[in-house]
Amino acid sequence: MDWTDAYRLLGDREREEFARLSNRLLTSTFLLRRDEGRRDFHFLVRHREAFQGHLGAMGWELVLDEGLGVAQAVNRHGGTRLSLGLWDSILLLVLRLLYEERRKEIHLGEDVMARVQDLHDKCLALRLRERGVVEKKYLRDAFALFKRFSLVKVLDGDVTHPETRFLIYPSVLFAVRAEALSELHRRLEALRAGAAGEEDDDEDPDGVEAR
Repeated sequence: MDWTDAYRLLGDREREEFARLSNRLLTSTFLLRRDEGRRDFHFLVRHREAFQGHLGAMGWELVLDEGLGVAQAVNRHGGTRLSLGLWDSILLLVLRLLYEERRKEIHLGEDVMARVQDLHDKCLALRLRERGVVEKKYLRDAFALFKRFSLVKVLDGDVTHPETRFLIYPSVLFAVRAEALSELHRRLEALRAGAAGEEDDDEDPDGVEAR
């Protein structure tokens, strides 16, 4: 069945939902199967053929992982690839490292819980900061970005407080592909060589998978 045939089978209410979720994927990149998004995610799964065809006609691809409960819209031409500042990139990569380390302790599709102090500790272990403390400005900017792309959920409010808890969503695995982790080591070496002061405000020319 052609995707347009699948779309014609939708009722008026379903077409409204289809349009809403298509726009949501294009603007927010990720759709998660969580309590507040479970109905939307299952709607997308049921009508994946129509979504795949519709997005494909516009040069996008639907990536759907039912096990992890993550749907992602990927621009095939990379035209909406997001460029990040140095510390946004590093903290995103550290976030993925934390997720990888802790996902073995949880069930498939569950979220990982961490504290801001865990980010500090990881930065100390990686020698990103002599005392392991990431500046508040970098934390605020990074978490604003992470929340915008449905990568984390802050549970306690102030992202600069060490004891603030946050959830890391499985979408972080799609925002930062495995091969991108090697980029972390290049950035670490740049920081250790004293490049941090010169690059803090620069954009990352390579970007990440969060589009």
